[in-house]
Amino acid sequence: MIWTVPVELEDAVYAAARSVVGDAALAAGPLGRAIVDRSRRYTSERERLAEHAAGDLAARAAFFTIADAIKIAIPLAELAGRGALPARSPLRVVDLGAGCGAMSLGLVASLPPRELELLAIDRDSDALRIATAALRDLAARRGFALDVTARVAEVASTAIPRADLVVLGSVLNELPAAARVPLVERALAVLADDGALIAIEPALRDTARALHDVRDAMVARGAHVFAPCTRTAAPCTALADPDDWCHEHRTLALPPRTAELARTTHLRDSGLKLAYLVLRRAPLPLVPHAGALRVVSAPHAAKGKLELVGCGDAGRVDVRLLRRHRTDANRAFEDARRGDVIVVEPAPTGERLELAAETRVRVVKPAG
Repeated sequence: MIWTVPVELEDAVYAAARSVVGDAALAAGPLGRAIVDRSRRYTSERERLAEHAAGDLAARAAFFTIADAIKIAIPLAELAGRGALPARSPLRVVDLGAGCGAMSLGLVASLPPRELELLAIDRDSDALRIATAALRDLAARRGFALDVTARVAEVASTAIPRADLVVLGSVLNELPAAARVPLVERALAVLADDGALIAIEPALRDTARALHDVRDAMVARGAHVFAPCTRTAAPCTALADPDDWCHEHRTLALPPRTAELARTTHLRDSGLKLAYLVLRRAPLPLVPHAGALRVVSAPHAAKGKLELVGCGDAGRVDVRLLRRHRTDANRAFEDARRGDVIVVEPAPTGERLELAAETRVRVVKPAG
């Protein structure tokens, strides 16, 4: 499946950004340099993350907002696939650390038209100006009835109203470690009983592992992990190896201007990568089967065999199918990819699972 950022989202963001940062900041040369600089500050030079670099707002809006927006489509599709996306109208959404609106724009681009009541909270008033203008534009193009409000505030301390969805896009990694779990706790507390919290973080080792720590802390506090895990307990199995982290990697199609920036900067040109966490107050499994394993690696084909790593209540499981054992019962295993869920009967119980000729395998794609 190819996850596509619609051209109308790019158009809405560019129009909104132009009114705030002007045409000069959106010119190819300065914009490209600002994009590369922000990427470095997020990856190899994180000590510079808080700098107010020249052109940073333009880079955030005209590249990262657009390139990241559709990330939220994956957890939204998984919630919808289990009938866990609240149906009430208007749908009350709080976007914490909204920035230029990536998560909310992705939500509008991903859901069928409906009535939305959206509160965008961020400390950057100019970013919120871009977010609200782009959201109104995109919502009108897609037939949404949107009531959007912006609040300039610090996300770690501001009051959070009752909501059906609370979304946090690349927020937790910018907070001090001690502030992350309290924010997630407060956000979870305001949710309706059938609501959900969606946190999305960069697919970097340190930021993803920090999100795994938040997951485990929230499990200890009684929260239910809906996705990406089929494992209900703590600890997250990825934390056992300091060089490991759990993340998604999907095929991505960007709109024209953003695709050209990705080509010239060599960023986001390898697909859609993210680490994410969906919490609910009420228990609901992503896949209703005790032996379900989330595929957390790319499949590896070697001579005469196919292997991948799954994660579930049994822990991290190395799953292998020898070609000589391939049958109609287990053939679906060959189609499993990272992010899929495999249901194996009988259910796995150890760290290694050899699929026999009689083992029944079903592959579920939670996001469709």
